[in-house]
Amino acid sequence: MVQVVRARDTSPEHFGWEKIDLKPNAGSVLLPLSWGLLPLALTLIVYFTDTGMELINFLGGGSVILMLVGGIGAVSTRQGIFNSLKVGLGFFFSCLSLFSWLMVANNNFAVEWGIASTFLAFVMIFRTLDFIFKDANLIYQTNWSAKSRLPTESMTGWDIRSRRFTQNTMALKRFDKDSFAHIYGTRTLQGLAIRLDVFGVRMGERFDFRLLGLDLTEFIVEDE
Repeated sequence: MVQVVRARDTSPEHFGWEKIDLKPNAGSVLLPLSWGLLPLALTLIVYFTDTGMELINFLGGGSVILMLVGGIGAVSTRQGIFNSLKVGLGFFFSCLSLFSWLMVANNNFAVEWGIASTFLAFVMIFRTLDFIFKDANLIYQTNWSAKSRLPTESMTGWDIRSRRFTQNTMALKRFDKDSFAHIYGTRTLQGLAIRLDVFGVRMGERFDFRLLGLDLTEFIVEDE
């Protein structure tokens, strides 16, 4: 778990960064996920009644696909989120379940394996979504210049991927298998910007920003 403190910490906002909200839309996530339960229920009915078995592969696979659609809706707003093991596992087991249904369709797996993998995928993707929605959403943004470079000399313990501006991860610092901070570039209506995203801190917990090992004033670019 990320270390939290009760003391009042100095957040990036005190150094000129702007806090932004990138929470996923609950409707776009929960709607396909809930609809995914319907074909899963029909899969069980078909299996236990032995009626319409020719449809079971479509029902099972369709259930997993809808779960994946819901999961993608949750991660699409948060760049670099797959650096979290818990998030990655949710999608891994969903893809594994989809593969299982392909094997069932080719008579390489028993139907029971497909059903079991779908239930496992649902549990894992639910845990993933719960983890994402309970995140504290500690995302900060500041203006940037194409000529600017990351101040690596004031970034303690960071894995530097690129000092130059890029819309991929420029630097990453991991706290544990599920929590990390990373810096990446983005384009806004006002121009270039970089974002500092701390993922894996639960809502209600106070993050100790000193753990970042950053001199946040070094990232502020003066208007040209």
